[in-house]
Amino acid sequence: MNANLTVHPMRRVAYAFVGLLAGDAILFLYFLGNAFRARSVALAAHVGEPASLIPTAIEIFVIYAVISFVGWLLVGLPVALFFRPHSFVRLSWPLRVLIGAVPGPLALFTTLLLLSRGHVSFRILTTEFGLWAYSLSILISIVAFVVYVALLGKERAAAFSAITFIA
Repeated sequence: MNANLTVHPMRRVAYAFVGLLAGDAILFLYFLGNAFRARSVALAAHVGEPASLIPTAIEIFVIYAVISFVGWLLVGLPVALFFRPHSFVRLSWPLRVLIGAVPGPLALFTTLLLLSRGHVSFRILTTEFGLWAYSLSILISIVAFVVYVALLGKERAAAFSAITFIA
């Protein structure tokens, strides 16, 4: 048996989807944490509508989760299917984080291009909203990629233990 990692494509898709869910879970915790902080500040200052901050954060998260799913379909899924798993598993952790940061902005840009029918205004990318959206896409992408590679590494460890047991 060879030492290369061979993982069925459907299993790679499942691992990539679990990675996406992990990235979205981090995004949800980020939005929820900020909503609780803003709510406590609003309550202490007796300003605004503190009761609406948490539902608003959840609504915004749902929008971002849908956009991240579309980005995963456009960029994450092809990465999981077309690149060899053993090339990712052999990477060091810092390199995994750096490589994991790349698909997020690419997926967001592709999604914006798709939603705007090819007419992306580059002014939106230089605003605070654009930079914030890209930083969140990087966060989701890093978490999703690291979880995906960790699951592939677990698969590799199971394959090597089976090889050792057979030999």
